Amino acid sequence: MENLNKVPTVRMFLAAITLGIGIGISPQTSFGTTYVLPHNGSIIGNIQHATVMPGDTLATLGLRHGVGGYEMMEANPGVSFRDPPVGATLIVPSRFILPEGSRQGIVINIAELRLYYYHPDGVHVSTYPIGVGQEGWDTPLGKNAVVRMREKPTWVVPDSIMENHLRHGKVIPKVKPAGPDNPLGEYAITTGFKNIVIHGTPDTKEKAVGLRSSHGCIRMRNSDVGDLYKMVKVGTPVEIIHQPVKIGQLDNKVYLESHVPVSETLTMADYRDVGSLIKKVTSKAGDKYTIEWQKVDELQRNHRGYPEPIGSIF
Repeated sequence: MENLNKVPTVRMFLAAITLGIGIGISPQTSFGTTYVLPHNGSIIGNIQHATVMPGDTLATLGLRHGVGGYEMMEANPGVSFRDPPVGATLIVPSRFILPEGSRQGIVINIAELRLYYYHPDGVHVSTYPIGVGQEGWDTPLGKNAVVRMREKPTWVVPDSIMENHLRHGKVIPKVKPAGPDNPLGEYAITTGFKNIVIHGTPDTKEKAVGLRSSHGCIRMRNSDVGDLYKMVKVGTPVEIIHQPVKIGQLDNKVYLESHVPVSETLTMADYRDVGSLIKKVTSKAGDKYTIEWQKVDELQRNHRGYPEPIGSIF
């Protein structure tokens, strides 16, 4: 029996649709979810199913269930992003393999458009859908920390964004005061990366969460970033990674989760052989495991975006 330890409750397409705590986060106010870190593996959450309602897009349907639009697109290939069939039952990919590496502070995997926050107690993790940098405005990779926190922030437009608007004949004010139309939303968590802020989103733009939609910043729903804001502080570690393929274990099963890489350049810069990742997960089993390599190849080609079993440990 799989124990999920839950606390209560390509690239071309993205370019085409770019839109130029304490423990116990309430699911009524946040679209993120908090889990107990599994003691018997590295997988959290459960796959859900949801019915398309009139007026839904994959983005609105996904965000109602805590996942982004691109996550929904990967999990439901062939379904129209803007006009999914009303009444259809779709997969909600709300099960996740925890990224390989550090389990401290904020970890952002831009390949899956998702943020993980590891609580200081070493027991819990919260996860949220995010928007990241669009093509030409790539979100940087690396390690840094939170350096500033603001509620109801004023947006001072960076020179690079101002120059980009001017090149396209648009004149915007240099300073945007706090309010419902402020691009930073209700909260801003500034990182040590140049011009990279984890911030909220105006209600009229919330469908951009879960897409490559920003000028490099990390875009969240206001309710989600509000929860994160209450949990973090200046000095909280921030790591931004690109892991399109993740290998995990739950009980005696081995799983693979595959996403479309943001770019081949990033993939090669942080190349991790899938066989090596599998060996790392199964290392304690010696030779007492089996892997379905044909399934591994198939999942890497199809990028379904949620964990699927590829083998067993005996």
